[in-house]
Amino acid sequence: MTRGGPANATNTLVMFIYQYAFQSFQMGYASAAAYVLFAIILTVTIFQFATSKRWVYHQ
Repeated sequence: MTRGGPANATNTLVMFIYQYAFQSFQMGYASAAAYVLFAIILTVTIFQFATSKRWVYHQ
C-alpha cells in the first residue's frame, strides 16, 4: 500500500490510531482518537436512524 501516500494524504483515522497505538506506543493518544472516531460514528448513526423514515416508502 501507499503507507499514507505523499505527506500522509491517504492516511485514514483507523490507520492513524493503529500507528500511534502499536508503532509509537502512545496508547493514550490513540485511545483519545478512538473516542473521537466513536463519537463521529455514533452521530452519523443517530442521524441516519432519525431520518430513515423519510427515505423508505411503505404502502
